[in-house]
Amino acid sequence: MLSHIAHWSVLDGSGEFRVAVGVLRGSGAEAGQDERLDGRDEQSVPISQGLTLVTQCSLARLHHLPPLAKHWQGPVSIAVFALSGEVQAVVQTFHLLRKCYPEIKENVTFSLVFPLNSPTSPHLTPTADTTPCEKIFLEIHQANYDFKGVQYPNNLLRNIARKATNTPLMMVVDIDMTPSLGLHDSFISYAVGKGLFGDNSGEDKTVWVVPAYEIKDDVKIPKTKQELLKMKENGLARPFYQELCLKCQRYTDYAAWEKNKGGKVGHVEPLYEVLWQDPWEPFYITRTNIPPYDERFRQYGFNRISQVCELHVAGYRFLVLDSAFVVHQGYKTSDNFHSTKDMEQEKNRILFRQFKGELKERYPESSRRCY
Repeated sequence: MLSHIAHWSVLDGSGEFRVAVGVLRGSGAEAGQDERLDGRDEQSVPISQGLTLVTQCSLARLHHLPPLAKHWQGPVSIAVFALSGEVQAVVQTFHLLRKCYPEIKENVTFSLVFPLNSPTSPHLTPTADTTPCEKIFLEIHQANYDFKGVQYPNNLLRNIARKATNTPLMMVVDIDMTPSLGLHDSFISYAVGKGLFGDNSGEDKTVWVVPAYEIKDDVKIPKTKQELLKMKENGLARPFYQELCLKCQRYTDYAAWEKNKGGKVGHVEPLYEVLWQDPWEPFYITRTNIPPYDERFRQYGFNRISQVCELHVAGYRFLVLDSAFVVHQGYKTSDNFHSTKDMEQEKNRILFRQFKGELKERYPESSRRCY
């Protein structure tokens, strides 16, 4: 595996990182289908009609993957960032996760991104192959966005994870966000029913928005929309980023979404359409052929909204799903961010202004703008 990475990894567009796409693929992906692990063979779907969860993280946040893969119940593509001296530790962790978790071995495809030259983190050392499953992450500790002066390339990672997919549909989420139970299967059913896997389906410019919420640390992830609404009523859940940036999510129109109590379990469909407005940055399901994330955005700020903004200018529709949702475990507050957050955000704000100007040239016939 290390030899494969050394010989087949390539430079990214900036020339600062090496990229190894799909270094370990889920056995279901290799077989050409998205298989279920719970005995429901009739639920297996061909890759040509599949939906992949796309995500990214560093090794220190990889502990979110086992519960996420189990909850999603479908293919996952993850790009993991490591400092150069951590590559061996990361690869060994990949193998341990595949050994310990059947759903990871079956469904998860791993990609790797690391800087050309970077220091080694002394607390991230290779994990022994005999490490018990419950101790895989015991010695891994790392502050968020702290990579010894190397800027975390979130959008590069998202693009690499997307590149490793082999399904026509994807849902891009952060590693600490959990989609509602059964969303994978229910959206596949919706997509098949609407003919979204037809010959001309790739030309469709639609994204399906999944409303985002935060729940308190000490509560279980809700299984249904009804459970989520009950938690919100009891003060255990709230809209995502309510305290930090409510305007970043409010155009989801939570009031309209919550008024509808949702259809039958295992069924999703669009509830209403929303015209994108700045600074809305929803989570959504879409096709894998949409415009890529701009890889100039690194660290914190404007990395997701820049891509949503481009989708709007390119003419995409935003349809909000009725029963689907995604949750973050723990309330987001201003005191749980890293110390350089504001500086990084301001730097990316300047880049975002430049980016919006570039979109006018990229889509000269579009009347839409990012403001």
